[in-house]
Amino acid sequence: MTGRGVEKVAGQGLQKHDRSRIVSSLVGRLPLRSLTVAALLTVAPFSAFLYGTREYVDIGDIWRYPAVATGVVVALGICTSVVLGRSWGARGSVVLGWLIFALFWYRDICSLNERYLSFAGLPDELVWTVVLVGGSVIAYRITRKPRLLKAVLLFSLTMALLPFIQYGVATAGKGTEPGSNFAITNVDQWESKPDIYYLILDGLGRADVLEEIYEIDVSGFIETLGRDGFIVADRALSPHPMTWLSIPAVFDQEYQAFPGPRGRPATHSQTNRIMAGDSQTHEELAGQGYRFVIATESRGQLCNLDLSPIQELATCLVKGDSLSAAIRERLGWLTPLYGLANRGLLPGVVSRWLAAEDLRWTDGKNQDGTFMADDVLRAVDSVKKEHALVPVFVVAHMMYAHPPYTLDSNCGPSSHETFSPSIDAWDDLVGLQMGIDCTRQQVLRLIDSVGGDAVIVLQSDHGPGYGSLLVGGGTTVEETPIEDLWVRASAFSAVRLPDRCRSQVSDTYAGVNTFRVVFSCISGIPRALKPQSSFWAWYDNRAVVDVTDRLRQYGDSVRSG
Repeated sequence: MTGRGVEKVAGQGLQKHDRSRIVSSLVGRLPLRSLTVAALLTVAPFSAFLYGTREYVDIGDIWRYPAVATGVVVALGICTSVVLGRSWGARGSVVLGWLIFALFWYRDICSLNERYLSFAGLPDELVWTVVLVGGSVIAYRITRKPRLLKAVLLFSLTMALLPFIQYGVATAGKGTEPGSNFAITNVDQWESKPDIYYLILDGLGRADVLEEIYEIDVSGFIETLGRDGFIVADRALSPHPMTWLSIPAVFDQEYQAFPGPRGRPATHSQTNRIMAGDSQTHEELAGQGYRFVIATESRGQLCNLDLSPIQELATCLVKGDSLSAAIRERLGWLTPLYGLANRGLLPGVVSRWLAAEDLRWTDGKNQDGTFMADDVLRAVDSVKKEHALVPVFVVAHMMYAHPPYTLDSNCGPSSHETFSPSIDAWDDLVGLQMGIDCTRQQVLRLIDSVGGDAVIVLQSDHGPGYGSLLVGGGTTVEETPIEDLWVRASAFSAVRLPDRCRSQVSDTYAGVNTFRVVFSCISGIPRALKPQSSFWAWYDNRAVVDVTDRLRQYGDSVRSG
């Protein structure tokens, strides 16, 4: 080898050595343990979210969010270490990881404040800020104490991996069960199989409640329904005072505040499954050859349950980017950003990306799953074109009479001066009136377009919030005035059945007997009815109390007085 060649090889070796030394030097400047802690703290909220939403969210649906967040945190930590030194990189990384961790635990901190510090009357935002700042100070100091940093590393590793492991265990058999058919054998064929429309008029009060409490007259609407063949129940009570129990009670034909014959636990997760088609009602209809049209406020969540027995039999109405919007909305709700967006304190682009529930109208367009009658009718027409002789079961969850009242009387974007973006703004009487007007318009539009042979059920899952219930969860029966209980439990209920079955509908018709009565009528096979009861179980208080008699007596006193 020539001298020049030897020099060239030696130069290359030196260059490689220099590069290796530079890389080693840079790595040596990195606080690897602190970066690991920061990465795990960032991943932990997303891991918990994955487990909590496992019924309709898979890893493939959310991996981008923790990947981007962790990448940003680690990149900033590396840059800080290179520019300012190892110690500053360590402190900055752990503090930033803590800030992201605390950001997504905002709701839990607020819940702890309401549960254990309610005596102090401290605002949730103040308590969270104290936790955020205090934790940041601790995180800053911990990097100087190797033993404490090891303990934090173990904590963050547990918080990041444990929910992920739980998710893996819970979903180990997911997708192994048949997704399209119920295992039904020896099914008696019904006498008739009409199309069935079940319209959930969320939060709509009974006529007497609206008149007595809110001075809103819906007698014209009631008269119109009567002329169209509807029987309106004037003493109906919801089976439970909130959506996540009431609607499953209707579909499962059993009260949900305690396990029924199907052994249901009363959980939000189970509610999603029932709404998606895993219920007694859906099972019976599937056995009779029905197809399904689902229009709910879920942005497609309920259409994404892999184990939904009717998945391949259902047409789901989905608006926008459906599941991804629901994920962003839920992630945003876990943070203070959701509330800030609903108060108009964030740029519009951020609010739209968060898909905040209360910001249903953006740029004059309906961005959520508040489906109009025409949306439902188009979906039914599509199913009929493909399956001309097949009956359909339609579930439409109409939120017009439930706050926030984003629609005006003509079902356009609301702009009234008293508008409140809060989901608990039941005292917005202007908005309530306009929501009821929109409800009337959409219901009658659908009725006019549906064949006269179709069975139509109009029911609210519960009445409006009122009085003490406006403050939200944690309310017990003992703490709640009877008037407030009555308003909330008084459900709107109207049904159109074939003439031969009209005698089966009582003035208390609602709840668990809805489909017992409907199916008895159209099948020609009588079935026993459950007692028409109303069980009180508020959001943060699972104690179940039968308040039927108290509500009946109070309602009678209002009517006679």
